[in-house]
Amino acid sequence: MAVQAQRGRISMTRLVPIDPDVPAAAMLETLQHLVAGVPTSWTRAEPGALAVVTGVALPTLNGVCVASLDADAEMVADLLDQVAATGLPHCLQVRPDAAKRVADLAVARGMIREQLPLMVLEDSSQLGATRATGGLVIRELGPAEAHLHARAAAAGFEAPVEPFLQLMTPAGLELPGVHCYLGEVDGQPVTTGFGVTLGSYVGIFNIATPPAQRRRGYGAAVTARAVADGLAAGATWAWLQASELGYPVYERLGFHTAEVWSCWLSETATDS
Repeated sequence: MAVQAQRGRISMTRLVPIDPDVPAAAMLETLQHLVAGVPTSWTRAEPGALAVVTGVALPTLNGVCVASLDADAEMVADLLDQVAATGLPHCLQVRPDAAKRVADLAVARGMIREQLPLMVLEDSSQLGATRATGGLVIRELGPAEAHLHARAAAAGFEAPVEPFLQLMTPAGLELPGVHCYLGEVDGQPVTTGFGVTLGSYVGIFNIATPPAQRRRGYGAAVTARAVADGLAAGATWAWLQASELGYPVYERLGFHTAEVWSCWLSETATDS
């Protein structure tokens, strides 16, 4: 594989396991960082919880994330009310033990529960071999090329392109620590994704490969590139939220499940 613009080296293996509290807090921090690149967005922070509205009509891009195991149900309800008032499809993402405290709240609102693994990578030893995929060229996109990621991500998620164009703006790619990638074969986009490096960690997002291009290692390769660049920039571990489709890919890269969150989707989300 001809992978362009590789920077630095992969960091040494991390030997101390990460407490699940750490990636949970990292997720809230990263969400607050990313929404600054979306003009229609706002956030509301409370101890251990964060309400996020991007204005993009996708359920997981508006909602409340609860990272504290001792979250107050009334506080969560108030944040969720503020999000629901926008009329946008939305979600409630909650850690396993905290989910018991707010399950009745979600059920009363007619929200539908899914499971969403929060995965971490502490041992980088499996990344190098995974990137050796013949014919694939991965390049980092500049801010003016944000639309290329949006279109490739929409194709990979088999979704309309407009929400991705609204979410992935040039301003978003200009944010500190954000690096966005496009994988091409013979000049044609086949995969995409981006990483956000903040301090000791790199978060991985929007790994997407169109159906016709799957099972060729492209998604694994762009994930490995995003992680490797984050580690080269000073991160010591990585995290992501995994879909059912992506889960085995990330396992092969060395990610493991820190904990499985409950993701409750609004009725408007399931109807949209």
